[in-house]
Amino acid sequence: MRQIDLPAEIARLRQLASGFEDLHSEIRSLVLTPGTDARQELTAKIVATNELVQQATVRLAALDGSQYTAVPGSRPALDALASVVLAASVAASDLAGALFANPLDGAPFPGPPADDAAVREARHAKAVPLLGEHLANAAHQLDLARTGCSYLASGITRHLKQHAEHDQTTPAPKITDSQYASLSALSHDGGRLYMSGRKGTLRASTTGGVPLNTATFNALHTRGLVRIDATRSLAQGQRLHITAEGHRALAQHKPTTAPARETAVAPPATKQGAGHTR
Repeated sequence: MRQIDLPAEIARLRQLASGFEDLHSEIRSLVLTPGTDARQELTAKIVATNELVQQATVRLAALDGSQYTAVPGSRPALDALASVVLAASVAASDLAGALFANPLDGAPFPGPPADDAAVREARHAKAVPLLGEHLANAAHQLDLARTGCSYLASGITRHLKQHAEHDQTTPAPKITDSQYASLSALSHDGGRLYMSGRKGTLRASTTGGVPLNTATFNALHTRGLVRIDATRSLAQGQRLHITAEGHRALAQHKPTTAPARETAVAPPATKQGAGHTR
C-alpha cells in the first residue's frame, strides 16, 4: 500500500474540477460556423479535453492502491473518479464527432459538373444541427466530470475527518515501550476484559491468557488505541481489539528495548507462594 499526500490529492482534484468547469463554459459559449474555423476550434477543444482525461487517469492511479483504499467509503469514491474518466472521454468523443460532422472544402471526385456553391450551402445546413448536438453532449459530459471531481474532493476531505487514522500526513500517536509491548501482545489474537476476584477487580489480558498491566491498558483505551467490544458482559469477558490508530502507533514506534510481554501487577496475596511456607 503506497503512502501518498492525500491533502495534495484533494487540491489536485479541485484544480481538475476547475479545469472541467472552464472547458464546459467555453464549449457552452462556442458558436461554430462550419468550415476551417470550426475545425480549428474543435481541434483545440479535443486536445484540451484529452489533457483533462489524462490528468483524471493520473489521479485515479495515484489514489488506487494508496492508503486511501483502507478508508471506509473509498470504493464508491474511486468508482466516481473512474466515471470522471469515462465522462471526459465521452466528451472528447463527442467533440471528435463534431469534427467529423464539420464539412471541409475540397474538390469532389471527378464527375458531372455541379453547382459548388449550392452543394456547399447544403452541406453546411446539414452540419449545423449535428454540430450543436455534439457540442451540447460534450458540455453535459464535462459538467458531469466537474461534478465528479468536486464530489470526490469533498468526499476525501470528509472521510479523513471521520477516519483521521488513515491520514498518513499526521504523525502516529506516540507510545511508551510498555504500551508498545501491550499493543504487540494484543496484535496477535486480541484480548479480553473481565472481572477478577471476590472484589471484582477489572483485569485485562490477551486471548491466550497473558495478563496486561491495568494502568497501561487504561492509558491505551483512553487514547483510543484499544477498543472494547461491550456486547458481552464482564463476567463472560469482553473482547479487546487494537484500533487503526493503535496499529499506526505500533507500526511507527521504535522501542528502546526489545519487545516484552506486559504482565499485570497482581496484589501480594495472589502471587504464588506469597506468605505461605510449609
